[in-house]
Amino acid sequence: MLLLPVHATKRALIIGIGAYPESTGWAKINGDKDVATVEQMLISKGFLKANIVKLSNAQATAAGIKAALENLIQVSAKNDFVYIHFSGHGQRITDTSGDETSGYDEAWVPYDAQFAYEEGSGLFVKKGGYQGQNHLVDDELNEYLYRLRQKVGREGQIIVIADACHSGGGSRALDDEDEEPLVVRGTRDDFIIPSASRTPQVGGHVVDWIFISACKSTQSNYEYHGTGSLTYALQQLSAQFDQLSCAELQARLRAILRDIIPFVQTPTVETPTPDDTFF
Repeated sequence: MLLLPVHATKRALIIGIGAYPESTGWAKINGDKDVATVEQMLISKGFLKANIVKLSNAQATAAGIKAALENLIQVSAKNDFVYIHFSGHGQRITDTSGDETSGYDEAWVPYDAQFAYEEGSGLFVKKGGYQGQNHLVDDELNEYLYRLRQKVGREGQIIVIADACHSGGGSRALDDEDEEPLVVRGTRDDFIIPSASRTPQVGGHVVDWIFISACKSTQSNYEYHGTGSLTYALQQLSAQFDQLSCAELQARLRAILRDIIPFVQTPTVETPTPDDTFF
């Protein structure tokens, strides 16, 4: 069980995107509505409002998210408890570093990230277009998290929530029971970078924090009555956080989603210490 020192500060970064610009090609979802839900959940767990940073829609550009992560690293100190939550679209993108056996990285989709690759124009230099530069790829996110781990130390806690999906089934599906549309976060279409060079690397990601994703990489992440399904499930379990191991939390999350989502959606908890208390 993780016992936080009394002087540890609880910090949070909550990112929620729902109203993606039409020009990006992404469908509207309700990721922005998760922000208030997560904030209230964290306040009930002892987080101070002053230590919670929130980014919604236009604030959550690639640059905005990276600046917030950088600031989080700078202000964090030894023994701090840090909670990072992303609600928005997710997408697989061509792996250019060679560390993924599938050939694809998983990425969060910021407000200004486009749905598909767009070749630039220009006789000698590419101008304009979009080559994935605003996607927040897992490799880059991990670099921030490694640095954050160095700041909070071994006794600190880092929890990352991704209420998104990296390989979905389209923008909407129907629930046979009530015929209301279920909103999907993500897309089945991978972001392909043509002729991307890959330098194979030995090894892969070593998770040195708790990372909770709303579904497996081959599944869709469905919303539940205008809220992220993972966000909803976490809120339902929040009173029990300090009583559940990470393994138990995963089992509870999966049970809740089996009850509320009419399709197979399997939340996953990654951690080097599954028997430790989650919160």
